[in-house]
Amino acid sequence: MKFLLALIALALVASGIFVVFFAPVPAATSGDENPAVFVEKNEAADDVETMASGDLADVGAAGAREIGDIGTVPTSVGADELASVALGTGILRGAVVGPDGSPVGGAQVTLTRFGSESFFLSDPDPSKDANTLTGSDGTFEFDGVPVFSDYALIASMQGFTRTEVPSIVVQDGKVTDVPPITLGTGVVVRGRVTDSGGNFVAGAKLILSQSVFNVRTSDADARNGGAEATSDENGLFTFNNVAAGANYAMRISADGYGSITELGIPILEGEDTEKDFVLEVASLIAGMVLASDTGEAIPGVTIEAYSVNNVKARSATSTKTTETGEFELSDINPGPYQLVARHPRYKAEARTRIDSGEMDVSITLEPLPMVSGQVVDLSTGAPINNFEVQLRQSIANSDNLSSAVNGTRARFENTGGQFEILVPKGGEYMVEAIANGFAETNSESFSVQPGVDFSGVVVRMTRGGSIVGLVLGEGGQPLQGAVIETRDKEWSDDLFWQSLGSAAPGNATEASAKSGADGSFKLDALTPANYQLVVRHRDYAVKYVKDLIVGEGQEFKASTVQLEKGAVVSGMVLGPNGSPMAGAVVKMYPTSAGGSQHSASTNPQGEFSVKNVRAGSYKIHATRARRGGDSPFQENSDLKRTQRTITVQNGQSLSGLDFKLSDR
Repeated sequence: MKFLLALIALALVASGIFVVFFAPVPAATSGDENPAVFVEKNEAADDVETMASGDLADVGAAGAREIGDIGTVPTSVGADELASVALGTGILRGAVVGPDGSPVGGAQVTLTRFGSESFFLSDPDPSKDANTLTGSDGTFEFDGVPVFSDYALIASMQGFTRTEVPSIVVQDGKVTDVPPITLGTGVVVRGRVTDSGGNFVAGAKLILSQSVFNVRTSDADARNGGAEATSDENGLFTFNNVAAGANYAMRISADGYGSITELGIPILEGEDTEKDFVLEVASLIAGMVLASDTGEAIPGVTIEAYSVNNVKARSATSTKTTETGEFELSDINPGPYQLVARHPRYKAEARTRIDSGEMDVSITLEPLPMVSGQVVDLSTGAPINNFEVQLRQSIANSDNLSSAVNGTRARFENTGGQFEILVPKGGEYMVEAIANGFAETNSESFSVQPGVDFSGVVVRMTRGGSIVGLVLGEGGQPLQGAVIETRDKEWSDDLFWQSLGSAAPGNATEASAKSGADGSFKLDALTPANYQLVVRHRDYAVKYVKDLIVGEGQEFKASTVQLEKGAVVSGMVLGPNGSPMAGAVVKMYPTSAGGSQHSASTNPQGEFSVKNVRAGSYKIHATRARRGGDSPFQENSDLKRTQRTITVQNGQSLSGLDFKLSDR
């Protein structure tokens, strides 16, 4: 059922992408919380090893330098260096070459979780990516990369096409060798911009971008193959070195004309593309934005306009209201538009079918209700001066289960414990407080009415409870350095829960700790709840310990956790011609209780290996190495043709598990 829900969620995302860009539904929150690009763990104790969401952007290895530091990157990693890589991270390395196979030094290489084929609803923060430059021998290396099964590598260099390699897998404690990334010379896209009267339009700005699931044409973003050109006095423009074999979008704008965005422009292999565009003289929409409660003008409101009468060449633009609440959209084409007004302190409002030329549009915004209160120490009554709060909402038909409301988390310091939170809509809520040394604590539930502030909420923070235990190796010896993480009892390591992110339900505190030399561990400041533990060690299979009931002021002694080595699954992936395929991806999904997902990529010899696999049954499949522009449906085809079921036992070495990919 969870997997079905995950598929439904992905289908909704895929089907709604263009609606998001061209005709968005008004936001229900006071601000969207950007999804973390990399793995994040909460700190529970001084000896906890944490990995913040931005760690990858600051990797300090020789091969992961900031842009501008050009030099030779190490091409080999010794056993000692690999052993020092932190738990939950790996090493990624490769090379960038030109069309003739020669090394390309000084090429920019970006490692990101948000490639052009990724699903996301808003532009990610580029600062979360990791960047480096290739050395003089064309090689690059990223060290300390958090484990993840779907990175993208983007290589770019002036004079060449941008090349993206999706589906990059980083395994725990392993080196991933990416097949050489080849930069090509691409094709030429040229054309002319004229107006509806046949006149040449000089100085038009054109932005060409490639993105399978997300159309972002506001700037020449290198993430999605963005490139920019300007038309000359004859309206002519040219894009050189455009990567072929994909569909592109083009945004065209010019002073005095309405801007347009045309989708689905095919760029074919081996031939230049001729494409002309016609702009219309700009029209106007103007008006004012007022507050519904006071009737006063609201400055700083973002007004977005989306045309609704042309599916192929859409017009989309935005502006902000002045100090007097007035706005003017002066770069739109004639026709009807949807207007969306957004402000962080007001509920977003949409107006449909506003015709160009209307100069007295009135938009009224309803203020978001404000919840205010204080955070105090339950034992002393004293206010807590350094804390975070967020709204939580009860989940229907569940006992004591709630979910964080995205976009409501805020930090307060030296306020005497006072806080204020904007509420996205009316409903039943609690305020959760997070502070160092305390358990995450919820207030009593309360009801918020639309447009009505609610005050007097008090969060009385407690010290919570704790979990102690012992981790042993397979031989019964104390195991040092195992990482123990807490999760809510409902959590499971699958695609569905990963897709929920910070919105995952549950009241349990997510914390982590390491086992000491004697194998012991302790997790403090835990909110009273029903917990499970996830116990990981690089040399053992992961283990889950369930139904640990933590009470206020109580110490729960968990049963001794003895880890097993698990199984090793290995084999080869062969391409359609029967030769070993480097960079192919192998994935395993458990079909029996207690298993975990695993991903691996093949080395230059086409070999893969997955170790520490828990005993049980798994679905396993292989998909070919991919490059940007490949059909996203090829992966599904490979999956269907290669998927099989395997069963492994603890200590087993299952080798010779080979896959042959087909052209059909």
